Amino acid sequence: MIMESLAAEEETTLASRPPLMTAVLALALGFFASYGEMILRLLQGKDIVDAVWPHAVRSLEWTMALRSSMEGVLLFVMFIVSSAYLVRKRLAREASPRIRLTMYFLIGLTFGSTTIHFLMDVFYLRGAFLLLPTLFGVILVSLLLALSGMPTIREMGQQRIAWPRILHLCGVFFAAWLIVPGVPALIGFAPSPPDAPVIGYGAAPGPFDTVQFSEAYEMPEEVKAVQGELEDDITFSVYLTLPLIAEDKGVESIPLAILLHGFGYPDADAYQDWMKHLAAKGMAVALLQYPSDLRPDGHEDFEATDLGGESDFLQHTYRDVAIRAAIEHLNLMTMQAPRHAEVNAHLGDINVNPSDLWVGGHSLGAAYTFITLDDVLSRGWANHSLVVALEAPASRPAQASLQPNLTNLPEQTLVQIGVSRDDMSVGVCPGAFFQQMFPQLPTERNQLIEVQSDKYGFPRLIASHYLQADPAHDTLSDWSFYRRIDAQADFIVAQSRGDTFTADWAYQYLTDETMLTQMGKWSDGTPVLPLKLYHDGLNTSSDFNDCS
Repeated sequence: MIMESLAAEEETTLASRPPLMTAVLALALGFFASYGEMILRLLQGKDIVDAVWPHAVRSLEWTMALRSSMEGVLLFVMFIVSSAYLVRKRLAREASPRIRLTMYFLIGLTFGSTTIHFLMDVFYLRGAFLLLPTLFGVILVSLLLALSGMPTIREMGQQRIAWPRILHLCGVFFAAWLIVPGVPALIGFAPSPPDAPVIGYGAAPGPFDTVQFSEAYEMPEEVKAVQGELEDDITFSVYLTLPLIAEDKGVESIPLAILLHGFGYPDADAYQDWMKHLAAKGMAVALLQYPSDLRPDGHEDFEATDLGGESDFLQHTYRDVAIRAAIEHLNLMTMQAPRHAEVNAHLGDINVNPSDLWVGGHSLGAAYTFITLDDVLSRGWANHSLVVALEAPASRPAQASLQPNLTNLPEQTLVQIGVSRDDMSVGVCPGAFFQQMFPQLPTERNQLIEVQSDKYGFPRLIASHYLQADPAHDTLSDWSFYRRIDAQADFIVAQSRGDTFTADWAYQYLTDETMLTQMGKWSDGTPVLPLKLYHDGLNTSSDFNDCS
């Protein structure tokens, strides 16, 4: 009786199976559909990074959502598995070629999405995403079992090996390979990382609430002349985030922070957490947007040199002009009468005083911090205290005309250069070379800090290039980055108010190796890999041998 039932099911399966070429076409269509958005963006003239970026951001968002609710993940797995069971029962009862073709298409789509994930993992993610491939594996194995049942290597009643069955079996094993690494996380066996600090540095931004507005600045004509089309939807602006300080606090002035975004990423939303942590300590924070898509004469045939933390791209010269225009606009918005109406409305009688200054950036923005320093120091800003924060820096301009004058650094200057061990975009070498730009500083004030990756538990803590951007904000960001940002802001704000107690405490935190580098513990008590602190990384540590 059982054999008759199995035989009937097999006959129904064989009858409903579409022709081989049709099935292959459906698989191929699904596979290429997963790459469809990237192909379309490439056809629109975007480079490979811009073509992949939307998918990368979505993957990050999906992973963060999966991490936040393991119960939701389990429910989704149960839904996928039960749906596959129902489809399998229907296919066992009736011939449904359309359903089978749809299943082939979905298998191709899932397999294509999996290949994209692993390509991104090799070049960017470095093992950070554990649940996403697990979920792909669940979907793939469910589709395969719904389509052809349990894997065997022979058709019913036949002695010869059926190659479609071999492929089916290989697909199931591949799906199982995707699933297995995520099982400890799904069932709650993997240790969890420490929560974000509840109080102190790295906790929620405070003590002040913040408000943000923006105003476009006039792009210089020489820059307009070489702008490409990829950023036509961007109105290049100065985004200003201000603390809301009550009058009874007795605050007469607040310091200034200037932040520059990474290449091709003039998105204020990507740096909101960074800006809020700075502003909530009591400082005005300006994000300066500058153009990435610039096409000066000869740029297509120009072979740039990138060596020793410097590059000679033609675009550097034009971005220098744009950044200086944005700084002048910031000056008019915040410090020249009449100030911007929003500044007056939110600050009242409080002045913005750049004598105490925070300057920093992410990726290419970190490299252009040197342009910013050259401009602001020539204005007489940062004449009392200065923090320079270079995070995941790319190579800075090599042109002689773009070299910064750093001779006027104030005595109270602190430089922190943050690099990530698994940064597959710019690596760690530019940061090591940048440390050599500040030889006049005492060693404790000139720091190169490396964030290590820790894959001990779940979620894995991966020190990637995007650690400082909002889409990648996780526990590792809280402990390795935002704690330092809070302390840097505390130091500058306290310096501006003459609060020596808070300034000394923040400085001690930022320079004491034990306090600075410890990263908390996994839930089973195992310490998270600490930060590495170098006072002359390029010349004293083998970790940077490849740079020289």
